[in-house]
Amino acid sequence: KSLGARYTPREIVHYMCQESLINYLDNALNKDKEIVPRKDIETFIRLGEQISHYEAVETKYRIKMPPSIEKHARLIDEKLAEITVCDPAVGSGAFPVGMMTEIVRARMALTPYFNARNERTAYRFKLDAIQNSLYGVDIDPGAVEIAKLRLWLSLVVDEEDVKHIKPLPNLDYKIMQGNSLI
Repeated sequence: KSLGARYTPREIVHYMCQESLINYLDNALNKDKEIVPRKDIETFIRLGEQISHYEAVETKYRIKMPPSIEKHARLIDEKLAEITVCDPAVGSGAFPVGMMTEIVRARMALTPYFNARNERTAYRFKLDAIQNSLYGVDIDPGAVEIAKLRLWLSLVVDEEDVKHIKPLPNLDYKIMQGNSLI
């Protein structure tokens, strides 16, 4: 408290990241004309991972991916890969890690609609998000280092072969120390 640091509960981070993705996809996909209804985007972001699991297992559950999501899976995946997210008070990195998790979940949920499934791994999606989509600033240099470390740790947990773990991607221009208010 003496430093002005506040920790956002995980549930709030999860909710804010999902809502941000829903709004981003709605704007990116439906800018000129509605391609994918917002309701379908909401279903996809909130339940996509569960839907793809149930469809793959073919259980008695009747949860289905909305047809508009299936039809535009490639476009949605492209938009998810192109997203840019900046946290102006990154702190320990809760929001970038949360957003990366939501992006990966969404892209993994689209995997059944692609032929090259073996290339669509959580590790690759996380690496792509870290290198191309996530940015952050914080006034505390220690917090910046913790945020970078959290991103790297969240990446390495998905590498199956320890020998393939690579060093932390260069995040010097992604997660930076600075005062975002000025």
